[in-house]
This record gives sequence, C-alpha cells and structure tokens, in this order.
Amino acid sequence: MSLEYPHSDGDPESMDYDSPLTELEDSGTEYSRETQSEDSGSGYGRETSKKPVKKRAKAVKVAVKKAVPAAKAKASRRKKTLSLIVTMPFDIFGLLQPLDLLHLSCTNKAFCEVLSSNNAASVWKTVRVNRGGVPDCMPGMSEVQWANLFFGGSRCHTCGTSKILRIDFGIRRRACTTCLKKNLVFESSFSSKFPGFNPLIMDLIPFTNIGGWTREQFGACQEDAYMGKPGAKQALEVFIESRRKYVASVINHVAVCNNWVNEDRKRRLNDIAELRSQNEKLIRVRLLDLGHNTQDVESLFLCRDIDVDKELTDARWKRLLPNIERRLSEVKEERLLEEQMIASYARRRHLMLIYNAYVRQFRATQWASMPVNKEFFKFPDVAEFIDSPPSEGKYSEACRTMMDRLRVPELCAEYVHRKKLALAQLLASSGDISQDNPDASKSSLVGLDPEITTAGAMDQLQCHFFCSGCPPKSENGGSYRMAMDWRQSVFHYVELRDASHSEPRWELLSAAQLEAVQSSRAPEYPGPYDEICYCNKCDKHFGNAVTKAVVIDHLRSHGITSPKEGVDFIYAEDLIKRPPPGTKIFVIPQVFRKPIEPGKFLPKGGKQSYCCQRCPRSSRTFVLGGVRHHLRDKHETVSPIEGVDYYDIK
Repeated sequence: MSLEYPHSDGDPESMDYDSPLTELEDSGTEYSRETQSEDSGSGYGRETSKKPVKKRAKAVKVAVKKAVPAAKAKASRRKKTLSLIVTMPFDIFGLLQPLDLLHLSCTNKAFCEVLSSNNAASVWKTVRVNRGGVPDCMPGMSEVQWANLFFGGSRCHTCGTSKILRIDFGIRRRACTTCLKKNLVFESSFSSKFPGFNPLIMDLIPFTNIGGWTREQFGACQEDAYMGKPGAKQALEVFIESRRKYVASVINHVAVCNNWVNEDRKRRLNDIAELRSQNEKLIRVRLLDLGHNTQDVESLFLCRDIDVDKELTDARWKRLLPNIERRLSEVKEERLLEEQMIASYARRRHLMLIYNAYVRQFRATQWASMPVNKEFFKFPDVAEFIDSPPSEGKYSEACRTMMDRLRVPELCAEYVHRKKLALAQLLASSGDISQDNPDASKSSLVGLDPEITTAGAMDQLQCHFFCSGCPPKSENGGSYRMAMDWRQSVFHYVELRDASHSEPRWELLSAAQLEAVQSSRAPEYPGPYDEICYCNKCDKHFGNAVTKAVVIDHLRSHGITSPKEGVDFIYAEDLIKRPPPGTKIFVIPQVFRKPIEPGKFLPKGGKQSYCCQRCPRSSRTFVLGGVRHHLRDKHETVSPIEGVDYYDIK
C-alpha cells in the first residue's frame, strides 16, 4: 500500500520538499532496520519469543577523550533523538490532526513508510474520528486516500488548479470546472458520444451533480467480457446487481459526506466567530488601558480593519499593535473632522435663524440691501466662530451670545454703507465725461445725477444704448449693433471686461433706432411664472418668493386692490440672474432676397438658415416659412420683420 501525494504521482521523492528530518534517512533508517530485524517483523511494541542473537563483546580501548564542541554535541543529541521518532508507538500519532498527520507523512521516506503501512490504518481512523467525526471512507478508498481527499489541499487533482474548495464525492476527487467538462460526459450526450451503448450502463456508473447531471466518462460496463462464456448470463446478472449496490452505496455515502461538510463548515464558522468575539473583547480592554478613546476603538472594530480570526498570543499582539495604533490615529482624525463639520453646521443653522429673525423686522425694500446669509457668514468674527473647535453645551445659547457680542445692527449698517459707496463710485465712472467741464461729473449720459438716481428712475426713461467698445457685426450683407437698456448694459460691461471694455463707454440710440426697438415686441421680463416677488407690507414671503400673480392676490388681504411695483411689492433682485438679451439694430441694411409671395414657402428640403430673434438661447433653425409660422404661433407676431424678429445665419 502506498500513500498518495497530490501532484507527485504517489512518489515522495518526486516532491520538492526540504524536510527538517532528512538525517533520519541515514541514521534513523539504519536504526529502524536493526530494530525490525531484532523484532523479526512482529510490529512496534509487540513481544517476541525469539531471543536476540548475542554479540561478542568488543575490546575496550582506553583513550584520552577529546573535547567536543557544544554545537556538535547538541546536533549529535538531536540526531539521536529524532531518529527515535519513527519507533514510537502508533498511539502517539492519534493525538494529531489529519492535516498534521499528512504533513508528517511527507517529511521523508521513513515517515512515509511507517504511516502508509497497514498497521497505521487505525491511526488514520482515530484522527479522522477525532476531527469532528469525519464520515467513513468511500468504498474502494483507503484511510490515507480518504484523509488526503478531505485535508490534502485545495488543488484540482487533475490539473493542479488552486482554490478548488469543494470536494466532488461522487467522483471522489477535487476537480475544477475545466476538468469536469473535459473528463465527464453529460447524461443526455451519452448516446451521441458512445453510439450503440446499452442504456443499462447508466445505472452502473457513479455520477456527480456538480456542474450539471453528469456521469463518469471512464466508467464502463464489462458486459462484453462475459459474453460467449459458460454461465455468462448468470454472471452478468450477478455483476449488474453488485454494481447497482455499489452505485447506491456511493450515492448514499455522498449525501452523508456532503451533509458532514456543510455541518463542519458551520462549526468552523461558529468557532471563528467565537474566537473573533473573544479577541475583540481582549483587544478593546488593552487599547482602553493604553488610553485610547472608546469611540475610536469601537469605530476600528466596525471597519473590520484588524485580523482577529487567529489566537491572540503575546507575540502576535506585539506585531499587531503598531498597525492598530496607526489605524486608530486615522480613525481619530476622521472623528474629529466629522465632529467639526457637525458643530459648524449646527452653529451656521442657529446663526441663520437668529439673523433672519433680525432681517424680517425691516421692510422688503430693505432686504435687498442687507447682507444675505452667505455674505453674513463671511464676516471675520462670524467665520471664526463657525470654524472654532466643538464645545460642550447647547449651540443655540452660544450662538445668541455670539450675536449679542457682534452687535448685528451696527455690523449690517456698516455693510450697507460700504455697499452704497461702491455702487455710487461705479455709477460716477464714465468714459464719456468731459474733462473740460467739471460739472459734467455730476451728470450721467442721460442728464441725471448718479448720486441720487434710482433704478426705478432709469427704468422709466426707457433709454437704450450702444456699447462704444463693440464694433458692428456683419450679417447677410449688412451690419448690426446690439441695443441694450441700462440693466443689459451693466451686465454687458461686467461680463466682458476685456481690453476694449476697460471702462464703460456708451452711445444713445437715435430717435429712429429707438422707435425700431420700441416697435418690436419685447418678451415680458421677469416672466409671469418666475417666483421672484416679495410683499412689501409684511414678511410672509421672506425667504420664499412667489410669482407676481400670487403676491398681487396676497396684497388684497392688506386692502390693496391696485398694487404698485416698488411700493406694495418688489422683485427679489438677488433671484434675477440676468436681464434678457438686447435687440439687433442694423446700421447698414441687409441684402434681401426676392420676396416670397404670400402663402408660399420655400420648397421642401430648402436650406434651414433662419433663426428666431425672440428665442435668443435657442439654436433651432428654420426655412423662411417655418420661422414665420413659429413667430406667429409662439410669439403672436403677425407680421414678422427680418432683422428684428428673425435673422439669416448665412
């Protein structure tokens, strides 16, 4: 009987294994042979009736002993001690685990011969039973082969692929998917792979259900061997019956083995979980004794960043501690950052509530001049308070104390004053002011004093301007300039600010140009569905702007049936992102094509080169008739004018 080794063809010498007991192959093997010859093959620990042959005593020579180095003496003692291991009773090996016994059998020839002998079968059975009651061997397998199947590694027994954890007891081996497909035959494929086979064979071959209902390809019935011999029919029936019993026993034993594997897996997982729980408790106690924060320690275990599935010895604890403390420092830093974010958010929220309650006391016309929440949080003292380290106690009380110390009314008044000064300086700057007339600095391009002129006054003038920094642009043989009101002009200057717009320079439109702009129907702005209106009589819409229709309906509760903009309600200018675009005014007329007769359009498939002037943000193009229909249906322009309502992009 020989012991099977994975991937070594059963030969221990073919394995690349450097055994620590190689000296037993010289001294130990010779010693064991002498012992066996003295015991006459009766086995280890047995008594024998044959007396050993007496040897003639050797003459003793008196000689001076030489001093033996300590290292040599120690090695000599170790050799003699290790050489006696193979002579120990088999019972001592029964205390090992199956995997340890497999490793021991692979150390050298001496252990291989001892543990693969028939006398060692009881040892393998003992360790198998002690290992949680491993099921009995599969029919036709020895104890050594059975132990190797269970505990001999996780490689495919055919090709050597690693990490094959599942044992296929139906074919008594570990097999990868590739080898299963290559060496096993699907049941329904038997008829095509083996034409003319007897269906009776299917009941006589062991099979596996892993990867589909398959049967061993190499299994075969010996029906032909019995044919043509005396008593062949009776012998065949006996053979068939014995094979059926064998296959049935294999199937039943497969179920037993699979059940044991599942239960053993559960037991091992439970043992690991119990060991993990014990190690976690021990590590917690040690880390808290070292002065670490309880919350950090708990977060460390929630992250599962440490390996606690093995026995926690003192040596292992020394190896783990540096990595644990490094991870604890990272967890602490994350905790402090999270606490700071929570504290800053709570302070910002409480400060916003207190500040908004203060702002609500004013009329809506004053809200636009007050610093918004974002600007208020940027004040140095406020920002420093928000970003300060977390403290104990209620944040609401600390925020009220902070607001009282800041003197918010004075702070807001100073902010409004600085804002007015900045706006006044911006209005006073103009590139068209004459340097020869000192009084010209008091007047703007429209003849109003910039220090006292309001936005409402500018809106009532309905003046339009050309930007002197922008040259005319060509289009369809002509050239045009953009006519803008005063709001559009401000946005135009602020957004460009290039070399040609280093300072604001404007030109007023002529009477004819202004009439062309006013004759075109400008889109309503702000739109009727824009939620940008506040009631100026109460704080109902504070922080929650509504549409113009809603605020007008609300003003009826104040007894106002004909509300006025800027008096009874206002637009939230901070919510209005930008005014609509300007209007094209052609200073050089375009080259028009031959006019199209009414009711006729460009032929189907004509070039779409016209864009709607009323949809400035749209890139949609039309044929001429299409853009006219578009202006009539969407913008209610009955007689659209090219250059005013639409334009040609060619």
